[in-house]
This record gives sequence, C-alpha cells and structure tokens, in this order.
Amino acid sequence: MLIHLLLACASPNDTGDQAPHFDAPDSEGSFTPVTVQDSFTARGGEELTVQVWYPSETSGAGSQVRYDAIYDGVSRSQGAAACDQPRPVLMFSHGNGGIRWQSTFFTELAAAHGYIVVAPDHLGNTLFDMDEVDRNVVALRRPHDISDAFDWAVAQSEDAESPIAGCIDPDAGFAVAGHSFGGFTTLFLSGATIDRPALAERCEPAGGWLCGIPELSEEAVLVGADSRVWAAIPMTPVGALTFDAGLSEQSTPILVMGGSQDTLTSMEIQVTPIYEGVGGEPAYLATIEGAGHFSFSVMCDLSPTFNGCGDDFLDADTTTQLINEMSLAFLGQVRGFETDAFLPADGPVEWSE
Repeated sequence: MLIHLLLACASPNDTGDQAPHFDAPDSEGSFTPVTVQDSFTARGGEELTVQVWYPSETSGAGSQVRYDAIYDGVSRSQGAAACDQPRPVLMFSHGNGGIRWQSTFFTELAAAHGYIVVAPDHLGNTLFDMDEVDRNVVALRRPHDISDAFDWAVAQSEDAESPIAGCIDPDAGFAVAGHSFGGFTTLFLSGATIDRPALAERCEPAGGWLCGIPELSEEAVLVGADSRVWAAIPMTPVGALTFDAGLSEQSTPILVMGGSQDTLTSMEIQVTPIYEGVGGEPAYLATIEGAGHFSFSVMCDLSPTFNGCGDDFLDADTTTQLINEMSLAFLGQVRGFETDAFLPADGPVEWSE
C-alpha cells in the first residue's frame, strides 16, 4: 500500500487582484469567528465529522457555540462568511484520543484572523471512539483524512448554498497544524516518509508506539505527502523513531513546537530530534518553558489531571497566547508578510532556527 498523493503545487498568496488580508499576530483579529459542523465520506468509505471555522463581519449572529454539548467556544453558530476574496486555509489534526475542537483557542482565533480552518475527527481515534480502530491503521489513514477534508471544503466553496461559498482557491493549497498524533500527521502530510523495513528493524529489539505499521504494507517506503501543503506546524509531535531518516524528506516551511515539561512527547526524545531531522526551510523550534503536553489543547478545562494542567505548569492564558502568536506569525511569514518581530513571541520561549 503506497500512500502517495500527486497533486498541484501550492500557492498560498493567490487571492486575485485584491491584497491579501493580514492582522498582527498578537491581535484578536478583524473578524468574528463562525463555526459549522458537517460530515463527509472519505476515500475509504468512512463517514467523518468535520468542523469548519470561518471569518465573518457579522457580529452577534446566532448563538455562542457549544461543541458536542461539552465545551463552550467563542465562535458564533451563524454569520455570513467574509469572502470578498479567497481566504487562506488551515487544516487541523487532533491528537490521539482528541477531538476536532480540542484546540479551539487556536482554531477560533485563526478564523478571526481571516483563515478558513477545517478539522475532521479521525474515526476510531477520538474522545468518543478511542481504540475502535487499530492505531497503526489510523496512522496511515490520518493524512488522507486531512487531504480528503480539504477536498470536501473546496467542493463546499464551489457550492452556492454552502456557508463558505467562494471562500477557497483550490490552487492555493493549505497549511496544516496538529497536536501530538496530529503532529505526526502534520509531518507525514508535509513530506516525512516511513522506511518500512528500517522501522521493522528498529522495532524488533523493544517494540514501540507505531511498530505495527510494517505489517500493514509491503511497500518499502510509505509516503503520505500532499504537495498542496505550504506550511506545517506540528505541536508536541510524536514520530521521531517512526520517521527517523525519513524526516529529511519533510519539505515545507515548518514550525515545531513543544513544552519543556511535556512527559508524553518530551523535548529530548521526540520534539527536538524531529526538529533536527526535518528538511523544510525555514525550520523553527519553539520550546515553551513550563508547558506540558496538553497545554496545546483545551483538555485541561475538561480534566485537571493531564500533563500540562495545574499550578506546576505555565498558566493556560500565557501558553495559548504564545502558541497563537508564534503560529500566526509563522503562517504570515510564509505568506510573505513581515513578522520577524513576533518570532519568537515575548515570553518564556527558547527559540531555535
């Protein structure tokens, strides 16, 4: 099974005759974020739930959203999309046992800054259906979920009845961000490859998190790249030992983010080796001092027991401000805006480039 997508090259700044919109990375953004939930059929026949956030100039329309009757967001449930020009697209991949809305502090703010943000649930690997599908199978399917979700969003943009009608230029491609297992997905989508025989050999002595992957394919090299990707933001990613030398095939501008107090995907074992191995240019590493694994999600609001929650870690407001500001500055830089003053953001950040 060769996972390989041969697709058109990305052009993140193609917005026709109008100048592309850009807000200062440390601002609240010019727009009201609006969100809608939908579903689509992925290439394998799976029905995936998807969340879309989009910018609107309509304030106060609809109700404030409550995601899956669990978590209150700041987005509104209704509002006309501000798509007088095509908007840049940001795809988001949730973590292992996460959910499409698990990092709303980031996805909602990105919409307020003018992005169309699209996040599918990875079936069998969410908060509601964890472990219903083999994690190794999910690992290989995840990049397809994101690419298929982008294709679905493009089709929605071409539908006059859709809330995001006219919002997406399909030739402009998309940026991708993801947390933990979603960071793995982000790396896979942006070019990192898996040498199946080499992975099997590495796994033989002691096993590992995704050591079942070699049994799922006879291909020597597994590829999940989508050439429409124009920037990548893996947050506390896993995959250093899975990709290994294949990280050098990662080929888009990349911002790798991690927390100094992350005990699940630690800086030493996962995040820093991933940064040192990737091939994209520019490549940045932001270590947020005092942040833990779940500091990059809203899960601390649901349970105070996760790594990253509580008084022993950097407070959530500071952490999310740093994540948002550096992510938006990085994406803006790739799109051609001058954002060096925001990289890194002021605060407890160790920065490498």
